[in-house]
Amino acid sequence: MPIWRRRAPSGSPRNWRSGLRTYNDRRETIMNDIVDSSLKTATYLAELLSPIGLDDFFAEYWDQKPLYIADGSPRFAGLADAGRLREIVESGSPWQYRRLPEMYLDSGFIPHDQLIVEYTDMDGRRAVSVRQKRVKMLLEAGATANCFGQEAHFPELMQLKKRFAEYFSAEVETSLFYSQQDHPGLAPHYDCVEIFVLQISGRKRWYVSSQRQTNPLVGYGQPVSYDHDAPHAVIDLEPGDLLYLPRGSFHHACALSGESLHTTVAVKMPSYFDLFSALADIAVGSDDMRGYLPPGGANAWAAAGPALLERLSALLEQPAYAAEVQKLLGRRSGGHFHA
Repeated sequence: MPIWRRRAPSGSPRNWRSGLRTYNDRRETIMNDIVDSSLKTATYLAELLSPIGLDDFFAEYWDQKPLYIADGSPRFAGLADAGRLREIVESGSPWQYRRLPEMYLDSGFIPHDQLIVEYTDMDGRRAVSVRQKRVKMLLEAGATANCFGQEAHFPELMQLKKRFAEYFSAEVETSLFYSQQDHPGLAPHYDCVEIFVLQISGRKRWYVSSQRQTNPLVGYGQPVSYDHDAPHAVIDLEPGDLLYLPRGSFHHACALSGESLHTTVAVKMPSYFDLFSALADIAVGSDDMRGYLPPGGANAWAAAGPALLERLSALLEQPAYAAEVQKLLGRRSGGHFHA
């Protein structure tokens, strides 16, 4: 049964007006909810970054330089639990994983074929079995587990993800890093996305290099050798602390005591390159864009530049382009976050 009916109900004009009032009241309630949700999301992010204000954060740090906020409180304790996460990883149940955990031992990546066995079941379908004993042995040896898609097990982690996605209107992924004392996880590396590290439990030492790769893109390799001699900051994260790393920032980390658990919130903002991808998707439907370049070789093709710009401008004005951009932003029409 729909909430609203555009057709006026049968009966007296008074009933019709009553229905219209209900429609308008309900619409106003929903719009207020949207505004209220946006305000709550901004407040939530502001509390995470306090005492740095949002305006100062985006003016001085966002996509520019790292930010370390020491809090020293158990404010992230409800996001996940180290013991429960280890149980999930050790269980070896494929249906527990939205995506197979990545495992590392002393900076070395453990290939997935050492963690799983692929086979064909009785119905002829491909199936996966986790090498449970192997996974448990690696954890006992001090391995780090990077676990994706754990929001179903930890509801507050899901809320964290939704808040970030709503605020940034971007693709957001969370992962849980379970690591153990004196065993480094990943080797020095950089990420192609904006990273927020929230320390949940335990202590972890981070080495953040001054070396940075400029505007790296997801899915496009830009190999850069790590400069071990570059100046770097040493940051010890305690429960409740937050560390922001702009994309391209080289870093690595190691747990300092017992077990360490932190969540990484990765924010993939759309880039100008992504807009070209959206443009290409609608260009294939344009008769003009499918046309040949003029004959005459390289000089003639170079001279076609102004004509190309004119055709691109026409595409940018099409509603189809706006629709592709909405898909790119991961949002529904009207600005709602599409979970």
